[in-house]
Amino acid sequence: MMIININKLSVSYGRGEKVLDQLDLRLDSGSITALAAPNGEGKTTLLKAICGLRFPDSGNVNVLGFEPGKRQARFLEQLYFLPAEPNLPAWTPKRIGTYYGPFYPNFSDELFQKCLADFSVDPDKMIGKLSFGQQRRVQLAFALAVRTELLLLDEPTLGLDIAGKDQFRRSLIQATEDGQTVIIATHQLTEVEPVLDNLLVLHEKKIHSQLNIGQAYEQLSFTLSRQEPKPFDGSYGRRVPGGWLVVKNDYSSGNAHPDLETLYLALTEGKLKLQEPQTTL
Repeated sequence: MMIININKLSVSYGRGEKVLDQLDLRLDSGSITALAAPNGEGKTTLLKAICGLRFPDSGNVNVLGFEPGKRQARFLEQLYFLPAEPNLPAWTPKRIGTYYGPFYPNFSDELFQKCLADFSVDPDKMIGKLSFGQQRRVQLAFALAVRTELLLLDEPTLGLDIAGKDQFRRSLIQATEDGQTVIIATHQLTEVEPVLDNLLVLHEKKIHSQLNIGQAYEQLSFTLSRQEPKPFDGSYGRRVPGGWLVVKNDYSSGNAHPDLETLYLALTEGKLKLQEPQTTL
């Protein structure tokens, strides 16, 4: 089922400079998708347009069968947006769950408490006494516990240490239900790659690439070479310790482990092209 349908979306800031320009996006339900883009290319703007916090200059946005900008209660019950920076009331995590949980029909206090415990956060400790990373853990625990049909996470691993990032991946896999759709806007693709189904690349104000990661890896080869690949030979090379990690449209010739960040760079910098059936979700 299609959960997001965006046609020719344009969004501007300030003096009319466009952040998104004639952007098209269609996304089906039931997957975890990474949204990647260079700094300032509009990842957060796109997430805000999807949840109705940013109004389009032009174009149509349909999410879960609703027009997000109308911010209807039934729409808001089915969607949760976690911004990049912690912004929590000066309460305890337990009170946050008690107060905000009822706004979401599928909220599970049991799951919230479990996620807090998994993240090693005291539910009775005041937010102001928690570190930045611990506050982020509280936000993530609540975001997972609301169990909305669509979950938007903006840089969710920001402020987390290694253990926190590992637990986030574990909790995301355990808490995500069948049919739930998750979009993770991030610069840290390697930190979330183990949980991803799809990659969505935003580049030059439009959706540049939209692909199933497993299918893409079946089509491409990743080879460690001591020599830099020649330009215009249909491949992309990234300098790594020991030589070059080369990506080609030739699955049979690879000898290195696939790398999502290298694939992202190959798509945006190296102009690597995938076969048409693999470019949509």
